[in-house]
Amino acid sequence: MNKKRHSTMNTLKPLLLLFAIALIGGCKPEIKGELGEPTDKVKGLDGTWELDQFIQQDPNNPVLEERDMSEFYIVEGITPLRLIMNLSDRTYTVEQSIGKNFFGTSGTWELDDNFAPSNITLFGDEDTLTVDLGAMVLPTSSNLNLQYVRACADGFRNVIYKFNFKRVD
Repeated sequence: MNKKRHSTMNTLKPLLLLFAIALIGGCKPEIKGELGEPTDKVKGLDGTWELDQFIQQDPNNPVLEERDMSEFYIVEGITPLRLIMNLSDRTYTVEQSIGKNFFGTSGTWELDDNFAPSNITLFGDEDTLTVDLGAMVLPTSSNLNLQYVRACADGFRNVIYKFNFKRVD
């Protein structure tokens, strides 16, 4: 009789464990409401963006050291580099009085993917530049982070420039 009860208990343990897992798993709250429409990432770029920080990074340095080089672009009393992005015709204009100009003076722009963009291409009057987006820019975003990777003809990446802009309008 003792062996029979022990055998029954060994059979019931896995069944009780399965029952407990099923009971816990069935207690998830029911999702209510709608998530709404996806946020328009293209619309998020519209506006005037003023350079707030300029960083240079060596991608070949094992510690990925970054150097803040903002002093070459941001000087007290002088308006920093500005990117004016126009949504209606997807044009851009650059206003710059100091520092190296990587963006040209004006042109058109295009995202690689309007729903989940990872980079933006600037088609300037004289050159075309593709830069990575540090993060998606929403209409409510106050920051625009662009990363320009300079590479040799063989693809060797030798420097990354990080432009951190703030929305001014």
